[in-house]
Amino acid sequence: MKALLMKAPGSSEICDLEEPKAGDYDAQVEMVVCGVCNSTDRMLREGTFAAGVAYPSILGHESVGRVTSVGARVRYLEPGQLVTRCSAYSWDDPPVRMYWGGFAQRGVVRDVKSWREDHPGDAVSDHFPHIAFEPERSPEDIALAISLSETWSIAAEAGGMVGRVVGVSGTGIAGLSLVVYARLLGAERVVCVGRRQNRCRIATDLGATDTAIAGPDADALFRQLGGAHVVFEASGKADAIAAAYRWARPGGRFIIYSAPEAPVPLDIMGSPREAAFTVSRPREGAVLPGVVKMLESGVIPREPFLTATYPFDEIGDVFAAIERGAVVKALVRFG
Repeated sequence: MKALLMKAPGSSEICDLEEPKAGDYDAQVEMVVCGVCNSTDRMLREGTFAAGVAYPSILGHESVGRVTSVGARVRYLEPGQLVTRCSAYSWDDPPVRMYWGGFAQRGVVRDVKSWREDHPGDAVSDHFPHIAFEPERSPEDIALAISLSETWSIAAEAGGMVGRVVGVSGTGIAGLSLVVYARLLGAERVVCVGRRQNRCRIATDLGATDTAIAGPDADALFRQLGGAHVVFEASGKADAIAAAYRWARPGGRFIIYSAPEAPVPLDIMGSPREAAFTVSRPREGAVLPGVVKMLESGVIPREPFLTATYPFDEIGDVFAAIERGAVVKALVRFG
């Protein structure tokens, strides 16, 4: 099968690799689509991922595959279903290292529920549980919802936005989705700060009441508003994180979603008094089915989040488009 193999920092190639082998508790899948993560996949390709990067390896953590067959002990998956978080190989002993391994034509997914029932008390090797959907659901909606579920889980858990001022730092898919969610959760004013005017215009279309380019204009706007009750940091830029921390008003909350590439110095003496600082932990799996329904119903608009879908053999063009800032979210399609 063909898979995108990351060979070294900045070097990747679609290669022919051995076919996946499925065990008794595994389902074999044909990959349908996989989202390209603008932050994690970029850091992995560049070798700047905080946890370290090893080569060669297969990327892709936003995959959706269709079950083609199931192992003898699989009880909770069946052919035709769509499943998330498929990997090129089983996690027991993969022949190639995987950073989730979704950029491959075929793969496997473990029926973790059956495995745990049959191995009480044992630790399962698959740490990325899948979610199954009916065969007729949209694979594109499901893949898009993987990204949107992370930020929805953070916004919903944060709560406390009714009638409040909310700041959002970042105009990628994470920041733009947090704009939508802050309005859905009752924020009176949502201030979105980014580095590109065109992305700020998108934020306005999605419900931001105010936008600003990062820098003195954004700082001045938050001073004028007396600060924000809640600030979400979704840019992943160290300097932006330091700036956004100052936007919270005394007693407010500063919530980091992004994964910065470098340590972030914070001016503690210049920070808001009694402000809560949280590094968030997304709970994608808990909310993914609901976010898919919100996409299907139009509560969350597909546009402008899903910018384009590319054939798998053009994945290099996706990476280039992301670097140009031309893509909010892109999917690669297999087959």
